[in-house]
Amino acid sequence: MIDPSTFPFTFNQSACATCRGTCCRWGGYVWITEEEMIKIANFRGMELGIFADTYVRAAYGRLSLQDRLIDGEYICCMFDPFENKCTIYEQRPSQCRTFPFWKQYQNKYLDLLDYCPGIVLKG
Repeated sequence: MIDPSTFPFTFNQSACATCRGTCCRWGGYVWITEEEMIKIANFRGMELGIFADTYVRAAYGRLSLQDRLIDGEYICCMFDPFENKCTIYEQRPSQCRTFPFWKQYQNKYLDLLDYCPGIVLKG
């Protein structure tokens, strides 16, 4: 896990309330572990197999939540685009919990300023 204090920015989580969930509308991969998949299935009150068949895909030897094409956008299958919120927020995967403190943004954080209202530059 990367230490957020080593980044040139902080993250104001309350900004998520005013965002339309841009980070959930990228498409691509939301990597999950088997343990996370079990927790999410339990949280949703679903049998693991049904949850996996409905919401999980295999890619590059890993597990990922699926995304859905809605009105031209690829949206995480766990994101409600009408309420602009994550439906599994309490059990979201580690990848989501650690955003925006990902190694790729440690030195290339300016890209984040364009779409994430929670990014606050230090100093």
